[in-house]
Amino acid sequence: MSLRNITEHTIALKDFQVQGDAIKTHPLSIGASTNRTVNGQQNPVIHIRPGETQLWRLANIGANIYYKLHLPGTRFHVIAQDGVPVGRAYAEDTLLIPAAARFDVLVQGGAPGTTRLETLPYNTGPAGNQFPRADLATVVTSGTPVTRVALPTDLGPYENLSHATIADRKIVVFTENKAGTIFYINGRTYDSSRTDFVSTLGTVEEWTVRNDSDEDHSFHLHTNHFQLMSTNGKAHDPTHGVYDTVNVPKRGAIVVRIHFRDFTGRTVYHCHILNHEDMGMMAVLDIVPPGARPRATHSG
Repeated sequence: MSLRNITEHTIALKDFQVQGDAIKTHPLSIGASTNRTVNGQQNPVIHIRPGETQLWRLANIGANIYYKLHLPGTRFHVIAQDGVPVGRAYAEDTLLIPAAARFDVLVQGGAPGTTRLETLPYNTGPAGNQFPRADLATVVTSGTPVTRVALPTDLGPYENLSHATIADRKIVVFTENKAGTIFYINGRTYDSSRTDFVSTLGTVEEWTVRNDSDEDHSFHLHTNHFQLMSTNGKAHDPTHGVYDTVNVPKRGAIVVRIHFRDFTGRTVYHCHILNHEDMGMMAVLDIVPPGARPRATHSG
């Protein structure tokens, strides 16, 4: 059986806090009690037949909170992340999905019955938040059984920057004040008129993103995806492809490589916990043509 025309589900994960009879918008406390939804619904039902293969497009479209996604009895077969196919599919029991991150996964129906798509408890650190387990959707396996198909492994060519020539190495350091009200990149808060980094089109750079705080942050780069090389010194499988958002553990570090391929101009990189971004944790990158002089920077 071909995987063409299989059932697809978009699973958009978002939460909302309630104040009185309205949805609270400001100020938001990340650790406050919240209501998690799938496609705007609380605990919707997802139907799958025994043995059936479905494509689930998972996206954390919330502003701040994490999802540690789990479906008991089923593994997620990842075929794409952040909108880009992986080089080789891989299976995970759980998927940590920070705000803005996305995964396309294949799931296969098991024996008839009912289970829960859930988010498991997740602690972002002593300065961060503890997110409790929560049910997200009810998965009902029923109907006429389908013969299981072999899931794909190799998904096509992919760029591996492991042996690329590195034009520059940059260090990004995430910190915050003790009160957790001001957030910094390399000791500075965001200033739209200032250029923090300059990179050259057509080159590959290696960035070390270090989290010197006591809570998780996430690293998000506009315009260009990046290859995750390692997390806390542990090498990352290059066949997993590229990201545009990845978690940076508390008191830890990631190393990424970026190929600036297509676009010049000013763009940004930031923590995608938007409360942190809005309170300073964002910076400006200027991508310039080869041979161009870096543009002047200004501090507000």
